[in-house]
Amino acid sequence: MDYIEGLNLSIAYIEDNLFEEIDYEKAARIAGMSRSTYQRFFLLVADMTLDEYIRKRKLQYAVRELMNTEYKVIDIAAKCGYSSAAFSRAVRNFTGSTPSKVRKEGSSVCFPKLNFQIRIKEGEMFMNETAIVKIEEHRNEKVICFTADCVDPENEAWGQMAEWCRKNVPDRTARRYVGLAPFGHHPQGEEHQNASEHIKHPYKAMMYLIGDECGQEEFCGLKVKDAPSGLFLVNDVTLNQFDENDNLDIALSLMKASEAFVEFIKNTAGYEFDCSSGIFYEEHIFSERWFQNEGVPDGFRMWVPIIKT
Repeated sequence: MDYIEGLNLSIAYIEDNLFEEIDYEKAARIAGMSRSTYQRFFLLVADMTLDEYIRKRKLQYAVRELMNTEYKVIDIAAKCGYSSAAFSRAVRNFTGSTPSKVRKEGSSVCFPKLNFQIRIKEGEMFMNETAIVKIEEHRNEKVICFTADCVDPENEAWGQMAEWCRKNVPDRTARRYVGLAPFGHHPQGEEHQNASEHIKHPYKAMMYLIGDECGQEEFCGLKVKDAPSGLFLVNDVTLNQFDENDNLDIALSLMKASEAFVEFIKNTAGYEFDCSSGIFYEEHIFSERWFQNEGVPDGFRMWVPIIKT
């Protein structure tokens, strides 16, 4: 998976420049992401910020130098970017001991270089300890829909949804929103080119209903319909793909995310893609900011239908 290689190359760049000025933009480019996406993705997978990772790697170096060399504490502190007092506090927080005690007695604390890797366990694909692909089953759920069939129908359908939600749904940020292009985003079979493409095709935006709403025939004047049903592979989509004009390319980001699904199916017995459906679903994560201003959602998840074999 190419993006795993990119992430590990970005870590190698950070390690090579640990005691220099690290260019976060460059690290992100090496990983094939924007800086903001890279930092969010790092927090998701590593469960710490990039700044925290760099700080702990420097302290790991410091502990090793205290234990294995005769360098002065003040010199080790300076190389790691600390004053003497700050260094003592940082080492104590990191190891539970003072620098002098670490030098005398050693330390069992170990914070190794991060290595991104993929593993599959019990029906989930993990990147390190974070599940990035999992199987979800959806049955007997209900939605209300907004549809459009035009050039750029995604913006039209979601725009209708946003306007309706502002008027009718006070708990809108707590709900689930899923869209799909039933014949694909390129129904004539053309290849995706870039983020500026505008191709006529149908699109459906759905808001999931909750509780007693599901038993109604109508909800706030709209017909209640069945939600997508069955088994799905689901993953979070990292918006890390850009076209030749440096515009964020959401479609290409979705295509890139699908690599994880292929890897999962290749390495998991008992499941295969449900080719009869021939579609995937896009879950949009919306904050109140989006409902007021629209634009790019705060997050995406991708659903791909699968079946048991």
